[in-house]
Amino acid sequence: MPLSELRKVTLSDRETFHKFFAAVKEPLADTTFTMRFIWAEPLKHTWAIINGNLCVFGFLKDKYVVWGPPVGGTKQGETLGSCFDVVEKLNGDKGINANPVAIYIPECLKGNYEAIATEKGWAFDYWTQDYVYATKELIELKGKNFDSKRNKANFFAKNYDYKIEEFSFDSHANDCLKLIGLWREQKDDVISDSWRYELEAETEVARTVVEFSGELDVKGIVLKVEGTVAGISLGEQLAPNMCSNIIEKTKPALNGASEFIFREFARYWSSYELLNAQDDFGVDYLKRVKLSYHPARLLKSYCLEKR
Repeated sequence: MPLSELRKVTLSDRETFHKFFAAVKEPLADTTFTMRFIWAEPLKHTWAIINGNLCVFGFLKDKYVVWGPPVGGTKQGETLGSCFDVVEKLNGDKGINANPVAIYIPECLKGNYEAIATEKGWAFDYWTQDYVYATKELIELKGKNFDSKRNKANFFAKNYDYKIEEFSFDSHANDCLKLIGLWREQKDDVISDSWRYELEAETEVARTVVEFSGELDVKGIVLKVEGTVAGISLGEQLAPNMCSNIIEKTKPALNGASEFIFREFARYWSSYELLNAQDDFGVDYLKRVKLSYHPARLLKSYCLEKR
């Protein structure tokens, strides 16, 4: 298909994406319209309908890829071949020489795409994993496994004059945007130049979530300390029994604030059995943190590469 037929992701596409993503029985945290919209600029997202499938494209570090599997229609193998043609054109226009690849293929679609890879002679491999927790465990933080988290959250509760409020755009947006700016400045002082792009992208995404929170139907909490916004944690429903945590930011130098707000975020979503904290983006530090909360399940995703 001509590249001129690719569309940018806009708010008007919301219901279309919802309809197609509903076909994925066990979605990743990445498999939502919210995620595609808030990352649309940093990842240069475009999309098209091919053989009745929603097909999304994006830029991953140094090349264009198919962002998630084609979903909702028929002829997945043929459709993926067409997607790879699009990716080759996108990369070719930028002088990029790379094999086309589709990423974030969820576990529930593994069999279908593994069969396509076998038929076509393409490579199918592990990509990453979402960290899924029992919400009740995050609230209670019981037992030896959670000693450190519980102690830090309790330290915060005992030593700071705090208040938890449900996030409201009208009441909190401006102060939350200021908080995100403070968070970025603090990270800017300690991060290496090799992660500069990721920092800028994460900052932009956090701001977008807040600015478009009403249109995206994200929900969550705001943490105030001595009357000033010191933390924000927002998420959305993924499945009837699962929510996801999209962004979490706290004011620097508040001991135990991140552990405390994560516990309170879980409490806010307590009617959902499971909480998905997304993947670790290949960052070792994030992997260690997410594992330290002892996930109930690691929801794997896969990639398929044309060889």
